[in-house]
Amino acid sequence: MAMFDNATLIGLDWGTTSLRAHLIGSDGMLLDTIQSQEGIMSPEGKDFVKTFERVVGPWLSKYPNLPVIASGMITSRNGWLETPYLPLPAGPSGFANALTCFNINDTQKIYFVTGASYKSDAGDPDIMRGEEVQILGCLQENNGPKEIFLLPGTHSKWAIALSGTIESFMSFMTGEIYALLNNHSILGTLATPNKKPLSDGFLNGVKRRFGSNSSLLHQVFSARTLALFDQLPSDEISDFISGLLIGDEVKSAITEFNIAASETVHIIGRGDLAEKYSMALDAVNVSNKIASEHAAATGLYQIAKGARII
Repeated sequence: MAMFDNATLIGLDWGTTSLRAHLIGSDGMLLDTIQSQEGIMSPEGKDFVKTFERVVGPWLSKYPNLPVIASGMITSRNGWLETPYLPLPAGPSGFANALTCFNINDTQKIYFVTGASYKSDAGDPDIMRGEEVQILGCLQENNGPKEIFLLPGTHSKWAIALSGTIESFMSFMTGEIYALLNNHSILGTLATPNKKPLSDGFLNGVKRRFGSNSSLLHQVFSARTLALFDQLPSDEISDFISGLLIGDEVKSAITEFNIAASETVHIIGRGDLAEKYSMALDAVNVSNKIASEHAAATGLYQIAKGARII
């Protein structure tokens, strides 16, 4: 293992299905990363102390005095220590002041970052854990008067930040609904495996959703009828459903957040899913940019710095 003279902080992005550990330098630069599938719901990751020691133990043996900060579902009811949600609006200093310090043993402690909550105009509460840190990590790069963020996932988040403060957000169950429709409904019975990573059915679905004011539930049923009448190839059905759902999410977010053509949506995510959202936004002429993959590490550094634990 390489030695880093300026190692200052260990940051943990500990989610439901994965754990990403970051070794961060005094200037906020990422020095090293360890990725593990030991999320809070994995059998291996359930013993949080042992998982912690196994994953970051080699770092702590070399840098025994480094502070550790963690965010994500590790602070949920199913995680290591449940923390309350911080109501928005809030910026880095708000999350820094809301840290929860937990003693692992006589010599090692960990600082947990709380999640964020927001109450809509209708009075409905919304929540997130982990995404708020990623957003804060991107604020350092952009820091504009109004910034729009999209975090794709099982439960996608769209958020608005004003002058370095997260003001509001909305969650969409797009990924989970897609999995249910594709794998556990009649819509998937006619589907066959894709012949390429992303078929034409995806953009077909996006454009159909944007071109229609009919009910999404009605339009989703067309994934079956179009296939029955040979107007949708069987290997495009799954992507067509995905396009309809993501198209509906994008359409709703544009309306809810009053996104203008001159504004850019910053996509915080990795891999194929981030690319799909970028394609959907491109298809409807909405400017977008995929953010740095190290957003969580940067956000954890900013919070730790604000809390003066580094």
